[in-house]
Amino acid sequence: MASSKAETLDPAKEIKNVCPICFEPFKTPRYLPCFHTFCHNCLSSYILSTCKSKENPVGFPCPLCRQFVPAPSSIGEPEKWTELIPVSTITQAMFEKKDKFCDACRRADEEEVATDWCKSCLESLCLSCAKCHKRSAASQNHELIPVSDKDTVPVAIERRVLCIDHNAPAKFLCVDHEELCCAECVCTKHRKCYQVDEIEKTAENLIQSGTLKKLAQEILKHSEVLIQTKTEGETTMKHIDETSDKISQESTDLRDKLVRHKNDLIETHIDDLAKKVKGIKEKLAKFDDTVTDRQLLMTQFSQILTDTEKTPPPILVQNYLKIKKQFKQVTGLCLNQPSVHIQIRRHKGRS
Repeated sequence: MASSKAETLDPAKEIKNVCPICFEPFKTPRYLPCFHTFCHNCLSSYILSTCKSKENPVGFPCPLCRQFVPAPSSIGEPEKWTELIPVSTITQAMFEKKDKFCDACRRADEEEVATDWCKSCLESLCLSCAKCHKRSAASQNHELIPVSDKDTVPVAIERRVLCIDHNAPAKFLCVDHEELCCAECVCTKHRKCYQVDEIEKTAENLIQSGTLKKLAQEILKHSEVLIQTKTEGETTMKHIDETSDKISQESTDLRDKLVRHKNDLIETHIDDLAKKVKGIKEKLAKFDDTVTDRQLLMTQFSQILTDTEKTPPPILVQNYLKIKKQFKQVTGLCLNQPSVHIQIRRHKGRS
């Protein structure tokens, strides 16, 4: 009996070597905040299918661990999210390499078996080249790991904030545009801006001024409102079920009292009722999903803004800007609970 692709995979490397969605080698791998990695197209299709039934979606759950992932860009535009989810360059580099030789030696038309892997350069190095790599002033701080451990390199080492325009480390914040930028941006795109601060200074000010705490408190209050709204939605759903049961019973009693020639009218009435109830419940279910996502988003924001001690300044500022923007978007969205109106329609038949 032939085995499936999933069954023939090496269990120890299944998640690392192939996409957990398509079970094929990674194609433009992108990783989520939980560090689970997926092909670009697989993740894009998953996001669209998950969000298609939601009104103004604010995020999506990880396909593997189900951790809620806040929208990486504008809320309500899931078709744009995948492009802004970071590419796992380490995963891509590891699996594009087809041999076991030193990359530095190969450039000199030599072949030496690699012993180490440089996380910064994304290259394999032989023993001699590894020593030179550590001695060089330009690469002395690069971290090398044994080739045998290469497949276990965590995606977390790619967690850094890069300038969108130049793909360089973001070291400044343009206060005028509320945009993170690198040194080149400061001299070009933002050279005429009134205020450009160092990102470490901005992060320190955000903490000391209580700005992060204030935003966290606002988010917590909004989260409480969402919880109350969700509770009201659940109560309404229960009311719909009870009303539906009551009307169905009344309809059944009415059918028993009427003469045989009225049965067709009553059956039609019950069918109409079922369709109406289904339609209303679908609207309420969609409303409940929308409220749940916002509640999860507020929880995620609260956690991020509360845990600041171990958060690098660039990440902290980036999180603050994104959360501030998205919180304003979310609170500005209309959250209209579907109205419910059900009544029994009585037919008058000929005697």
